[in-house]
Amino acid sequence: MQKIFKEIKLTQDMKKMTLFYLVFTILLFSLPFIQAQNNTLIIEKVAIYDVVTMEEVNIPAEYNVTIKNPNNYDDFFKIYTLLEASLGPASTQSVPAGLETTFTVILLPYDILKERCGEGTCKVQYYLKADRTGVIEDSFTIKILSLEKIISADVPTSIARDDSVLVFDVKNKENINLGEIQFTFESEFSTTEQTFSLEPKSSQKIELELDTGKLKTSKAGDYEAELKFLINDEYEHVVKKIITLEEITSIKTDESSKFTFFGFTKTITKKNEGNSPKFVTIEIIKNKFEHGFTSSSIPPTSEEPSGAIVSMKWQRELEPGESFSVEIHTDYTIPIIILILIIIVAVGIYLVKRPRLIVKKKAFKIQTKGGEFAIKLVLLVKNIGQQITNVKCTDRLPHMLKIYERFGASKPDKIEKNTLFWKFGDLMPGEERVVSYIIYSKVVPVGTITIPKAVVSYINKKDMRKVVSSNSLLVMGEPEE
Repeated sequence: MQKIFKEIKLTQDMKKMTLFYLVFTILLFSLPFIQAQNNTLIIEKVAIYDVVTMEEVNIPAEYNVTIKNPNNYDDFFKIYTLLEASLGPASTQSVPAGLETTFTVILLPYDILKERCGEGTCKVQYYLKADRTGVIEDSFTIKILSLEKIISADVPTSIARDDSVLVFDVKNKENINLGEIQFTFESEFSTTEQTFSLEPKSSQKIELELDTGKLKTSKAGDYEAELKFLINDEYEHVVKKIITLEEITSIKTDESSKFTFFGFTKTITKKNEGNSPKFVTIEIIKNKFEHGFTSSSIPPTSEEPSGAIVSMKWQRELEPGESFSVEIHTDYTIPIIILILIIIVAVGIYLVKRPRLIVKKKAFKIQTKGGEFAIKLVLLVKNIGQQITNVKCTDRLPHMLKIYERFGASKPDKIEKNTLFWKFGDLMPGEERVVSYIIYSKVVPVGTITIPKAVVSYINKKDMRKVVSSNSLLVMGEPEE
């Protein structure tokens, strides 16, 4: 029992010793920290501009720095860096006991430090050397970027021929104060200089007037535009853009015709009113007869016959604003002369060979007392040439019709079955004979009745017998059901 008690007492003593050493250790390690809190200045930083350029532009980063003095004594300090950078202010700053002081720090890395850090985020170490507190080490965080990533220009990639203004934005995408910028825009269609301010993370609208005269006469395609930014009056940043002049296809065709006495001239003009070279074709289609009498101011590029027609084509590539004209002259003088000669010859032949005797037959339906179907036929024979002799006339009756044998003065010289004969003897120039007779049928014929031709023969001056026929006739009977 006693042994157990001693063991318990020993265990409690060990717990007390362990607790003592633990408290002692905490106090030992906390003492420097408490002392540092009482002796160290407190630094607070807020970035105003925390971006600098990779290029040689002397625009520094800026920070608002607040120094708090928790001590019971005034202190004086300077800020400096051992790196390749300019850090200011260089003058001594003061911070009263228990108070704080705020000032602006300007940080500009030199080129060697920019190259060492490269593009992106970089920490720049600096020191705060206080008279009583000692030296405090700290750092500023900056971004080092090329102007290409800081400045952007949203220039349109294309423009139309009818545009008069080019509008785009210039942007400062980062937290850097570029200040006043002298801007120059140079291209085929506009050259302009402007001055404007470009604050951090801001944009400036640019509106440029375009040379509309050049736009209308320039070819479609890509044109280079150069944007120059003079920054801080010391560094020129150049941005190059490609602007495409949009293609416009416009071929204007004019046609005019001028008529001459025996032909005409057709003028066709094609003009390229677009802004890109175009291949144009002028085409005329003529029949083979016309083609033989057609000429042009320019020889055709090709002639393609197809059946009864010929296609004539003129082809050429036209630059913007260029025109191409062809005059096509068709002259009918020769074919008209040939036609007139043919007509003259034909008329001469007709006059020579035309019948010297005119034989005409006419038919008239007549009414009868008995209701028979009856037709009166009149035959005219007239001499329009020289004297003829032994003039004889023969006429046949239509099928199924009979002759009414009462003739009066025009009685035939002979009647044989259905054929009538007349002898007119001699006929002097201009003399004529007229005979008539009546044919009939007790039954009205159905359909159309054909009246045969009368035949007249005679002997001309050359003692040659000639034969002339009259016209044939159609007479309606009873309509067919």
